[in-house]
Amino acid sequence: MLPQRIAEVIEQFNPDLVALQELDVNRRWSRGMDQPLLIAQHLRMQCHFQPAIAVEGEHYGIAVLSRYPFEIKKSINLPSHPTTSMPGRKFPFLKYFFEPRHAIWTSVTMNGREIYFVNTHLSLRADERFEQVKSLLGQEWLNMESHKVPTIVCGDFNEGPRSRGHQLIKASFSEVKSSMNSKHSKKTFFSRLPLFEVDHIFFNSNLRVESVSVPHTRLTRIASDHLPVMADFSFIQESS
Repeated sequence: MLPQRIAEVIEQFNPDLVALQELDVNRRWSRGMDQPLLIAQHLRMQCHFQPAIAVEGEHYGIAVLSRYPFEIKKSINLPSHPTTSMPGRKFPFLKYFFEPRHAIWTSVTMNGREIYFVNTHLSLRADERFEQVKSLLGQEWLNMESHKVPTIVCGDFNEGPRSRGHQLIKASFSEVKSSMNSKHSKKTFFSRLPLFEVDHIFFNSNLRVESVSVPHTRLTRIASDHLPVMADFSFIQESS
């Protein structure tokens, strides 16, 4: 992933809030770049990076970008099932099945209105994903106040709409892609030939979806291995 390309994709749509996953900070294989900082600086947005993995000064994780002031309400590891041994050099791709998973819960102030914005990146293992979704919906996370405050939950969930975790979230939240025209593809992975619908944006009843898209352009196909999901929201007016 090249930060410049990611920033150019985001810049085309000029969003107020951005959720990013699979970011590197000071990793040798990505030339020591601080990817979230470079993207935020290009867009002139505020940024919070949360590492899921930190080894000898190298970091890998997720980030939230915002054009508005925000504070972190919670940012911790989601439940996982550790193994006694991690994959070795012989099968390096297997490390992605065992990496820690994180979520960032932010409180953003937009023109005097508060909104909760949650970014997450869930496990590749189905049972672990389900436990992570239950944790996000539990008393220590979104079950506390999210039904009182406009809330968006988004990220790379690594599962489609028929999964147990997806169905569990939809019991409490709506999903933006449900309002998309059936002629438009909702699949986001792989970006060059989308086969899977794994990236989602959920929201509660305090918000209304105005538009949603999965941009499939030359730039979005080469900027990342996932296509972006874009959504515009408006606030539901509070009753007096």
